[in-house]
This record gives sequence, structure tokens and C-alpha cells, in this order.
Amino acid sequence: MNKSISLIVACVAPWLALNTRALDITPNFADVPTGWVTDRYQPHSFSDVGTYQGRNNVLGIQITAAEGLTSRPTGDQFTFYNTQGMQHPLSGGAGSVISADLYIPGSWSDPANGSVRTDMWGVMSDGSSVSDYPIIGFSNYGGAARYRIWDENLNGGSGGWVDLSTPVKYDAWTSFSLDFTGSSYIYSIDGTPVFTDSEVNGTTGFQAIIMQAYNFFGDTTLSGANPVAYTAYWSNSVPDVSGSLGLLGLGAGALVGLRRRLKV
Repeated sequence: MNKSISLIVACVAPWLALNTRALDITPNFADVPTGWVTDRYQPHSFSDVGTYQGRNNVLGIQITAAEGLTSRPTGDQFTFYNTQGMQHPLSGGAGSVISADLYIPGSWSDPANGSVRTDMWGVMSDGSSVSDYPIIGFSNYGGAARYRIWDENLNGGSGGWVDLSTPVKYDAWTSFSLDFTGSSYIYSIDGTPVFTDSEVNGTTGFQAIIMQAYNFFGDTTLSGANPVAYTAYWSNSVPDVSGSLGLLGLGAGALVGLRRRLKV
């Protein structure tokens, strides 16, 4: 009987963990573009593309020459506006997390096929103003294709990129998450923590999320860039809590039954 109880506990434990982890406050991509506003510059398309690579309600961020530096209005012909995406407001303090999955095609492994970059941003607040911009994503520009994070505290506070050693997974979905613990940011890839930043600059919680991709067209200051039209595909899902609780209930019921039989 003890072995049976241990087996049930082992089955129930993952569902307990699922429902006690950090609260995921990422907006559902099924609602795109409702609630989203342009951040820096509007990409060619920011939309729910439907089904892609086995996922539903996939966010597609399309980059084309039409929004390249020299094609934009004079006031927007700066590198700053090469970062193109949309922002959605959030509300979540310590114990909150944002997450999304990126599909990385094999062609992105070789910069000769075109320069690409796409990231998920957290916009953090200290209660009165923006305090930090933690970022995690993928790039093949300026080096080997890699995952990386943005650390706002590097280079005297002006920020800088940290390349991660995690091997890039191609022709598959990669899960990114950013967990705010109250005293640190924990960046994870496919559920494994890969970087912890303990300098949060007074942050008390999330203010917004930004999903973006980078436009390399027309900017001659980007040494070695190989502009190409591309679409970054991001996916997220809302866990079926009712199903989890149902299985949890079944497990708990089985435990109760076993305990009763043990008492007889």
C-alpha cells in the first residue's frame, strides 16, 4: 500500500507545482492586437496569424524593407526606430512572470541567410516611473546565432547584452521566461534558469510587456548587417487550470480512498 501511495503522490506533485509557480501575467496572444499599442515603431504586421508549427493563436511580427530606416518619415530615420513592436500594459509584483515561446527556423543559424533579432521585454516600475527593461531573446547579428539577455546595469548603467551559452534549438519552439522575485530577475530557457540579475533598481513590479523584432534595412551604421524580410513567430498558452484541478482532485480522492482502506 505504501508503494501505491508513493506512486499517486508522484503523479500529483507535478500538478501541485504547476499551480504554485510564479503567476504568469503574459497577455494571451489570441487577443492581438486588442490592448496592444505601438512601441518605438510599428512593424509591417503584428497579428495573430492563426496556426503555425502546431500552435494556435500565434503572434507574427513581420519585418520588411517598407519600415526600414530610409523608408520611414524623416523624424523616424534613426537606429532607435529599428526596434519595431507593440506594448501591452501589465500589473504584477513579486512572484509574477512573463513568458512566450519563439519558433527558430534552421535558416536563422546562418547570418548569411539574413540578419534577424527578436526579443521579449519586461517594462518594470518602481511605483512611480519605469525602473528597468529586462529583455530576453534571440539574435544572429554581430556574432554567432545565440540567446541573450539585456542587463540594464552593465557599462556604467547604460546597459549591455549578455550572450548565453545555452545551445540554440532550431526548427522547434524555445520557451523564454522572465520571473520577478521582488529582489531579482530570473531568466529561463525551456524551464531552466540561465541567468539571475540581482540588481533590480528599486523595481516593485511589471508595468508592461513588449514583443518586438528588429529591422536591419537601410541603416548603414549597422556594420555587417544582412537585411532580409522575415517574420518572428511567438506563441503562448493559458494553462487549463480546470483540467489541472480535476486531475489534482482525482489524485486527492485516490489518496483518501487508500487511507480509508488502510484503516479498515
